[in-house]
Amino acid sequence: MTVTSPHFDSRELDDDMPPKWWNRRIRTRAQVTEYAVMFGALSIVSFWAAGLGIAAGLIAVASALWADRSPDLSGPPADRSDRALALGTGIVGIFVGIGFVVMVLPYW
Repeated sequence: MTVTSPHFDSRELDDDMPPKWWNRRIRTRAQVTEYAVMFGALSIVSFWAAGLGIAAGLIAVASALWADRSPDLSGPPADRSDRALALGTGIVGIFVGIGFVVMVLPYW
């Protein structure tokens, strides 16, 4: 039987159901580190887009540092290799992006 009601409180909620995509939040340090690695890889791949690679690298470095030092996140710290990968890809993406901008800047 389906209950249709415009009132949210009248429906029963299932506790086993995962939250909707708009209600999901980052909760653990490992998740933030994974996002940092993703942004670091994006910064390396998109170094040729002036500013995008630099911005993605800065986001990667900031989120990797936030994952290490934030008291708001739960769980144990991510593996040392994951943290190093996140910081390394972010820093490499920043340097490669800046190098590309410096190389192309005289031709703009």
